[in-house]
Amino acid sequence: MNTKKLETKNISFGDLIEIKVDKEEFNGEFIREEENLVIIKLKSGYDIAIPKDTIDSIYIIDKSIKIEEKEEKESKSKIENPDITIITTGGTISSKIDYKTGGVSPSIDSKDYFRISPDLQKQGKIAVVNLMRKLSENMLPSDWIKIAEESYSEIKNGSKGIIVTSGTDTMHFASAALSFLLNPLSVPIVFTGSQRSTDRGSTDAATNLLLSAFAAKNFQGGESVICMHANLNDEYNYILRGNKARKMHTERRDAFRPINIKPLAKVYTDGKIKEISPEIITKKENTRLNDKIDDKVKLIYGYPSMGGDIIDYYTNNKVHGLVIAATGFGNLPLEDKTVVDALKKAEKEQIPIVITSQTVYGSTNKFVYSTLREISKFDNIMYVGDMTTETAFVKLMFALGNSKELEEIKKIMSNNLAGETKERREIDEFLI
Repeated sequence: MNTKKLETKNISFGDLIEIKVDKEEFNGEFIREEENLVIIKLKSGYDIAIPKDTIDSIYIIDKSIKIEEKEEKESKSKIENPDITIITTGGTISSKIDYKTGGVSPSIDSKDYFRISPDLQKQGKIAVVNLMRKLSENMLPSDWIKIAEESYSEIKNGSKGIIVTSGTDTMHFASAALSFLLNPLSVPIVFTGSQRSTDRGSTDAATNLLLSAFAAKNFQGGESVICMHANLNDEYNYILRGNKARKMHTERRDAFRPINIKPLAKVYTDGKIKEISPEIITKKENTRLNDKIDDKVKLIYGYPSMGGDIIDYYTNNKVHGLVIAATGFGNLPLEDKTVVDALKKAEKEQIPIVITSQTVYGSTNKFVYSTLREISKFDNIMYVGDMTTETAFVKLMFALGNSKELEEIKKIMSNNLAGETKERREIDEFLI
């Protein structure tokens, strides 16, 4: 193919270009310009940034127009009855490195997903909704509602499966929230993300996007789920119940683990889905949206010498609900009279307090120790079995959004609404 020397302003995203610097040549896909830098993706998968003032020449080897034409066509009108809808919210899977700061930030466009994971285009009609660009630690309960509302709108538009791309730090909060906000579900809601930014050769974004597309199309569960790596390899991902999963490592690809439950299924790189759990919640005929959340709920951590002042602080500030991640079976340092007095004050103010266990695995049990038996007599205190702390936090917001009556709140918290609690546990679940 003939090549032609061009200025960078004539080069488009995805073009295969050759850059000559002194006696070296760099071939790769054009990504973008940043001030005095030209950034390209090498065949190895890594991005490099080349200062413009060192470049002798730039040639276009091959133009890439397929993805651009697809994006332009799809932007003109809403896709009806899509096979999959991808709702982007930000996070590492939507991030690239900022060469000025050395950090990553959510700044890629939706068309980049098709470049990152080319086989994504083969999965049928795909609608993309760029909902927000947030790192997940900055997500608010109001953002969970936006995701739920957009998912509901796309389901009503005929979408057969939803993928939500998100940051991983608080993904399990969002996936738990949607299990209550969209219940029942007629299609799977599949949360996915990546532990490595999309411009790194080691990124897990490509695999997670493709396998999440398989899950969105073919998983038979009507649930909010998380689809992420099951191990360090790319052979298959787990499909995990969204309200019984947790991020358990800061950087490993397989950071998400099922908590007190087996994975629902495995999804393989060839598209095959192998169901593992008999407890999959089947799809229902219609999806129901309940977007009521009260975000005046706080989460505190039980610890030796905690004192009652932290509970008093939230009681005095008129918090609507508290979740305490206690030790072991749900223990608090009750020899400290200030803790007991603070609990009594919260009871008088009719503030619901939910007790979970910070051990993560296992279940709370208010009958094991005499001290627990005493505080369980408080009318406002609820032990929620093997529910994760994050799910209890979200569910209490949901309960308070739907009622301010303590007895009704207790009823909502004790009912198993979306598979968030499990009566019986298998001995090997801790080892999965």
